Amino acid sequence: MRFSVRFALTAFLLTLPMVVSPPFFFGSMATSAAQLQNSAFNGPTGIASCGSYVWVTNVSGNSVTELNALTGALVKIIGRASNELTEPMGIAANGTDLWVANLSGNSVTEINCGTGASIRNITSGSLNAPVAVAVGGSKVWVVNQAHKNDVKGNLISNSSSVTAYSTKFSSLDKSIDGTNANGFNGSSGVSVSGGKVWITNANGNSVTELDAKSGKVVRVVGGGIGEFNWPMGVAAIGADIWVENLNGNSLTEIDGSTGSVLRVITGDGLHGPDAICDLGNEIWVANLYGNSVTVLNARNGALIRVIRSKSDGFSAPTGIIGQGSTIWVTNQWSNSVTELVASNGSLERIIN
Repeated sequence: MRFSVRFALTAFLLTLPMVVSPPFFFGSMATSAAQLQNSAFNGPTGIASCGSYVWVTNVSGNSVTELNALTGALVKIIGRASNELTEPMGIAANGTDLWVANLSGNSVTEINCGTGASIRNITSGSLNAPVAVAVGGSKVWVVNQAHKNDVKGNLISNSSSVTAYSTKFSSLDKSIDGTNANGFNGSSGVSVSGGKVWITNANGNSVTELDAKSGKVVRVVGGGIGEFNWPMGVAAIGADIWVENLNGNSLTEIDGSTGSVLRVITGDGLHGPDAICDLGNEIWVANLYGNSVTVLNARNGALIRVIRSKSDGFSAPTGIIGQGSTIWVTNQWSNSVTELVASNGSLERIIN
């Protein structure tokens, strides 16, 4: 039996101040080694769609699982025979390729969506505990969560970093170290939209906006504005930016043009929100601590429904994606993926 070797983010606050650890559980207390060997998942965390397939990173299994988006059937599991995927977490697609952030490997793996073959494993740039990845235009943006240390071994505040690569050549485009000006402090999430890059800083309780072309800071939203409380997930939805506050049990909506805070949403079943996606005019939020999913109206933030039936199989949900007419949710604690019907939130199937 494999027990969790990392716990929720809040547990780390007691021993590692100034360091944010992803709010993910590694492994499962409910799954034996034999079951894991035959399972499609082992610590499923990140999720992305590419073509007619859904891809899931397995942070404990050092692998990526490919599923048929129409049937939910297992297509293949890649990475078990190689050493490229090491605690893979964030994953993103650009239509032809997948990009996977490897937390302990300090690398990014590029995978062909059509074949599942590894194209290359990238280690250049300031990769230091990469946890999140997003594709925008001709660039792949990677958020590196770890801080740097001074000569005495003390942690340096605002020293997380961001790395960008060319999607065409996978060459290093820019490496941006954390500074007091850009506020990279336990950076954990990234989203790209409209020539802007938005990065959540969990330790700094802020969100940084970068110009996607130059990498220069446009603004840092925080300092009590937006009621950020361990902001983790972030998504550009329409003209606005939505940020999940893991410990604040809330969502903050930001105007994508001005950076001003439009509203902060609490209640509505939000309990440890840590993954977010949109489908049509709806926002879907996975609640890590609540073992539930909240659905909101993207136009006004009004609650549509909260999905939290035990039959849906939510167990430490850490990833969510909309694909066609369905929503896919990764359940890290139960080593499974839940597929929902987007129109009414009903259960389509549980895959394990």
